[in-house]
Amino acid sequence: MKILKKKASDPKTTLFIFCNPHNPTGRVWKEEELDKLSEIIEKHKLWVISDEIHCDLIRAGQKHIPLGKTMPEYKKLITCMAPSKTFNLAGLMISNIIIHDEKLKDIWLNRHYNFDNPLSIAAAQAAYEKGGEWLEELQIYLDENFRFTEEYFAANLPKARFRISEATYLAWVDLSAYFDKSEDLPLFFAYNAGVLLEGGNMFVQNSDSFIRLNLACPKATLAEGLKRINKAIGQQNNVL
Repeated sequence: MKILKKKASDPKTTLFIFCNPHNPTGRVWKEEELDKLSEIIEKHKLWVISDEIHCDLIRAGQKHIPLGKTMPEYKKLITCMAPSKTFNLAGLMISNIIIHDEKLKDIWLNRHYNFDNPLSIAAAQAAYEKGGEWLEELQIYLDENFRFTEEYFAANLPKARFRISEATYLAWVDLSAYFDKSEDLPLFFAYNAGVLLEGGNMFVQNSDSFIRLNLACPKATLAEGLKRINKAIGQQNNVL
């Protein structure tokens, strides 16, 4: 919070973009953290965009708290959510933008190209109204995939640094023990393992040896992918 306080106090800082839960680490922010964050935001009168698109995809025992709950009267807060991640509806291109300030809401509605696809609206409504049971089953399945991934790394790639995330369907893995920072990991695994994944430097600084794995897939697919990753790393390290 010290760094945030310093940055927020700079007059040039007018906008804060928040990720809740965090992507790619899967961090779920706790209520006391959000309270402290809200104090800083309100003190310096910052505009806030809170990206909460992964809010439904949390591990068992975790609880998502919207930033809007800790600052319900704050007019400079914009919350962004969508059914796309939770219900795999990204192709329908529909999202929810919650704007408290009426003036900003008018600007958004006047400038934003508003094409309300009837199919997208119907799909989103059906997902939110009828998809509760499906989502509960999905969360259980994802929890198992995370547990399986943790056990696989521990048994086969023990130098990989990984822990089960609190949210999202994405595994954030540090492979610095096996690769030099100059290695382009997405290309390495695409060519040597036939696995398409994302490199950490696509998201945050100082993460050149991290990869982000999508675990929202059948367990058999996940097992095959991890097997290929393991084999490729083994061949690479034998060469080194």
